[in-house]
Amino acid sequence: MAHAHVAARALAFILIFSACGHSPPPRHPGEEYLAAIEFEGNKAIKSKDLRTGLALHRVQSQGSAPDPYLVTVDADRLKGQYLRAGFLEVDVHSRVERHGDAVTVIYKIDEGPRAITKLEISGLPPNDPQITENKVRNFIPLKDGDPFTYDPYDKAKEPMLGVAEDAGYAHAKLNAKVVVDRVNHQAIVQLTYDLGPKCHFGKIVIQGVQDSDLRDSVRARLEFNEGDEYSAKAIEKSQTNLYALKRFSTVRILPDKSDGDTVDIHVSLSPASAHELSLGGGFGIDPATYEVRGRVGYSQIGWPLPLYRFDFDGRPAYAVLRDGSGYEPRVRAIATLTRMDLFAPYVNGVVEGGFDYMVLETWTEFGPRGKLAMNSPLWTDHFKGEVGWEIQQFQFSHVNTLIDPTLEHMLMLDQTERNGAFEQSLKLDYRDNPVEPHLGVYSELRVAEGGPYAAGALTYTEVVPEVRGYVPVPNSGVVIAARARYGAIFGQVPVSERFFGGGSSSNRGFSERRLSPTVAGMTSLGYLTEPIGGGAMFDSSLELRSQLTEIRKIGIGGVAFLDAGDVTMTPADLNLGHLNYALGAGLRAFTVVGAVRFDFGYRLNRTGPMDPEPGSHYAFHLSLGEAF
Repeated sequence: MAHAHVAARALAFILIFSACGHSPPPRHPGEEYLAAIEFEGNKAIKSKDLRTGLALHRVQSQGSAPDPYLVTVDADRLKGQYLRAGFLEVDVHSRVERHGDAVTVIYKIDEGPRAITKLEISGLPPNDPQITENKVRNFIPLKDGDPFTYDPYDKAKEPMLGVAEDAGYAHAKLNAKVVVDRVNHQAIVQLTYDLGPKCHFGKIVIQGVQDSDLRDSVRARLEFNEGDEYSAKAIEKSQTNLYALKRFSTVRILPDKSDGDTVDIHVSLSPASAHELSLGGGFGIDPATYEVRGRVGYSQIGWPLPLYRFDFDGRPAYAVLRDGSGYEPRVRAIATLTRMDLFAPYVNGVVEGGFDYMVLETWTEFGPRGKLAMNSPLWTDHFKGEVGWEIQQFQFSHVNTLIDPTLEHMLMLDQTERNGAFEQSLKLDYRDNPVEPHLGVYSELRVAEGGPYAAGALTYTEVVPEVRGYVPVPNSGVVIAARARYGAIFGQVPVSERFFGGGSSSNRGFSERRLSPTVAGMTSLGYLTEPIGGGAMFDSSLELRSQLTEIRKIGIGGVAFLDAGDVTMTPADLNLGHLNYALGAGLRAFTVVGAVRFDFGYRLNRTGPMDPEPGSHYAFHLSLGEAF
C-alpha cells in the first residue's frame, strides 16, 4: 500500500508538471518548425544575449514555422542592438536553411569597428561661470575617446538641459544629435544650446492653504524668493521639502515662463488625509522562543492646531518559551505630540508619553515613561540632531528564583526605578534606501546623562555609538554590508537600560537575548540558565548579500555573514580580543511587507559551560526585515 501511495503521488506530480510545462503542441509530418536561431560573426555581443527578445525566439518556443516578415524584423532588431552599443557601421544579413521540416534562421553580422566618442558643445555664453563646457561635460558619462553607447547619451540629455535651467536660463533649449564619421570611426555628439535670456523668479502664489501658520511653513520651505535667479533645481528641492511636511497629498510647483525674463511661480497644494490608521505584525522563531509581534498605529495631522501632529504607536508581543517554562507578554504603548517649526523652520518639538509592560526571562518590569525633545536637520537633510529629557518609573515583580537576595539588591530589582536623563543624539544617513540599502553609510551617536538634576534617582552616563556601511561589488549583484555598535553605561546601571545580545538583529549564533551575563541553577524545570543583561556591549556583523533568483515576482536573496560580539557586566570587563564569533548563512524573500528572513548561525568559539548559552553551538532565526 505504501508503494502504491508513492506511485500515485509521483503520477500526480508528473501530470501537474506536464500541464505547467507549456510544451509545444504535437507536430504533423510536413509541417515546418523553427529548430534553431544561429549567429555568425558576432564577437562583441554573445549569442544568448542577441537571441533574447527576438520575436523568432518566441516562435521557436511555440514550435511554429518562422514568418519571413519576422525574420526581417528581427534583423532590424539585431542591428538596433548593435547601434545602441556603439557599432554604428554594423550590417546584418539573414538566410534560412531547411533540413526536412526543420528550419534554421542564420544571421550573419558584420560588426565593424566600435565608434569612439567625440563631444562638440556650442551655444554657451563665454563669460558665465554658472554654465561652462566643463560643467556640461560632467553630466554625460561619455568622454572624448571613450567607446560610444547610446544609453548614457540618452539619459544625459535631460540633466544637460538642467545645467542651463539651474544657471538661470528658464527658456533654454538643447538640440542634441549624433553624427557618424565613418572615416575616423567616430560618434560625434553635437550639443547645441539656445539659452535665451537670463531669468529671475517673479511673483509667488500659494494656493490650497488657508491657515496662516501653515502658509508660513510652506513659504519657509521654498528654496527661492522673489527676485532670486531662476533655478530648476530649487523648484525640485522645494517640492521635496513640501512633501516632507506630510501635510499634502499633491504638490505642484508650476513656473509661468510667458513673461520674458521673469518667471512667476504657482504653488498648488492638495491637503492629505487628516487621519491614518496602520496595522502590522511580525514573527520570530529561534531555539529559545516563538514570538508573535503586533503593531497598531494611528496618526492625526493638524490636531489640535494646524502645525501639530498626534501619533499613537502600540506594540504588543507574545513570546512562548520553548523549554516549557512559561510565556513572556510584552506591551509598549506610546502617544506622541509633535509641533512642527518650533521657534524656527525645520525645528520640531516633541512631547511623548507611554507605558511599558515587559515580562522578561528573569523579572517583569512595568511603568510609565515621558519625554520632551527637540530635533532638527543640521546643515543638511542627511545630518540630524536631537536633544531631550526623558523620565520613566518602573516597578519589578516576578523576580526569578535563580536571583538570590544579594544579586536582586545589586541589580536594584528590590526597589522602584525612577530614571531621569538628558539625552542627545546625532544621526548621519547617506544610504540610498533606508529599508533595503545597497550603497552608503549610516552612523549614530546617542549619549544620556542620568542623575538628580534630571529628576532621576540613578547617576550614570550612557554612550552608544553605531556605524553601518554598504558597498556594491561592481557587475556582481553582491552587496557588502557591515556594522559595528558599542554601548557602555558608567556609574549606576538602570535595570531598564541593561544591554542584551544575541538574536536575529544581533549575534545570530545565539538565541534572543542569550548573549548576556546570566544566572544559573536548579529549578522545578531542571537546570536553567537565564540572562540578566549587562552594562557594556559590542555588536558587529559582516554580510555578503546577493539576489539569487525570482519566484512569482518575489525576489529571493542569499546572505553569508560573520557576527562578533559580547555583553559584560561592566565596561572594564569588555575584551574586544575575546568576542563570541558566529558564522552563518541565510535566505531572504523580498515581499511587499519587507524581507522575510531565515538565518542559521554556527558559533565558532566560547561554547563551554561557563560561556553564554552553554551547550549550544548554533541558532536559527525566522523574522521580518534585514538585520541592519
